[in-house]
Amino acid sequence: MSLTQLESSVRAALAAHLDNARRVVLAYSGGIDSELLASILGRLRPEFPSRPFLLIHVNHGLSDNAESWVAHCRRRAELYGLPLTVTKVSVEQGPRVSLEAAAREARYAALNQLLLPGDLLLTAQHKDDQAETLLLALKRGSGPLGLAGMLASQPFAGATMLRPLLGHSRAEVESAAAELGLAHIEDDSNTDLRFDRNFLRHKVLPLMKDRWPGFHHAVHRSAQLCGEQQSLCDELAKEDLRQHQVGSGGLGISGLAALSAPRRNNLVRYWLRKHNQLMPSQVQLQQLAQFWLAREDAQPTLKLGECQLRRFRDALYLVGEAPSLDAELEMMIPRVRQQMANGEHWCLEERAEGERLRLPRAGESVLVRYDLLGTRRVRPANRSGSRPLKKVWQELGVPPWLRGQIPMLFFGDKLVAALGYWLEQEALETLGPGLVPIRQE
Repeated sequence: MSLTQLESSVRAALAAHLDNARRVVLAYSGGIDSELLASILGRLRPEFPSRPFLLIHVNHGLSDNAESWVAHCRRRAELYGLPLTVTKVSVEQGPRVSLEAAAREARYAALNQLLLPGDLLLTAQHKDDQAETLLLALKRGSGPLGLAGMLASQPFAGATMLRPLLGHSRAEVESAAAELGLAHIEDDSNTDLRFDRNFLRHKVLPLMKDRWPGFHHAVHRSAQLCGEQQSLCDELAKEDLRQHQVGSGGLGISGLAALSAPRRNNLVRYWLRKHNQLMPSQVQLQQLAQFWLAREDAQPTLKLGECQLRRFRDALYLVGEAPSLDAELEMMIPRVRQQMANGEHWCLEERAEGERLRLPRAGESVLVRYDLLGTRRVRPANRSGSRPLKKVWQELGVPPWLRGQIPMLFFGDKLVAALGYWLEQEALETLGPGLVPIRQE
């Protein structure tokens, strides 16, 4: 009976998502869970002839048995009639590195590289895995998002990740595998109690299920309820984001300060998730109070992973590490599309009318430079007099961390334009043909 139920769950998951899918891809370790799922996909493949099926095996290279596991996966994939891709990864190791987390990150990075937009990525987690995930989330002090555990369906790397076995227990998976007589891999690391998940699996959960036999079913139900609560939180945050997001992608400080602390924290977490950033701790959220209370001209910062939360005027911004843009670029004339060091594409187009730059004089190179000193005096066209560059950036509302990334156009040693912002008054042409900087997508 277990096999029939499991097969029905996989069939239903595929049928619900296959219309818009490109390929069906299984993350295939060769362990009993993914072995069963590979076997089921081999059996169901004739029912879905319009989509290619594919297995991907990630070789972490952490076990002496890794190559024999690859050989096992090749044999079984051939038996199931499913194509197999094997990719080898390098897993970061060290005294302060969680090997579990590093292996997971390496595995997901490899899948990210191999998946195509629109793929369905199937993984073989089940109810017992969900119980482990929820207990780990409790250990970390997670909120509803973490306690929602693993979702049956979620976006991943431009694809959709499906967990069609999530409603079934490990016992059901093992029973179905035994019914089919499946050979599978027994990973020697699965009994290593140094890993938190293994400790829960072998020491904690057996005691809990002995005392409460339906524990993993209750956990699955709790995760679903937490998922519903998180959906409500996200709906509220989405509406708040619509109201309080500023045009440049930041969050308006005045609007945030007017919200209750729980609602403000909910919005900040949602906003950070939209940017694929780490979630702030409770202490960090409390530290964010300095952003709401600081003077408008203050610029407090808060480190968050590889990024910083920064305030500029009345907005909160997420700022990544600034790229090094110290290389000069010689621009070509006439119109040639060129990529700047900041990733933008610009060209210089010759025109005989409208606001335009004079043509370069004989011997003048045409260069793009970055990160000019703020004390340098500039004179944007149509403004009275010259002023320090820093003052102009302030008048234009350009945050400090973006100023050094703006391409500055020079003819020889003369600044003639800040691309995307202004042309220099002294470099304008009023009679003959001239040049206009054009940004291209």
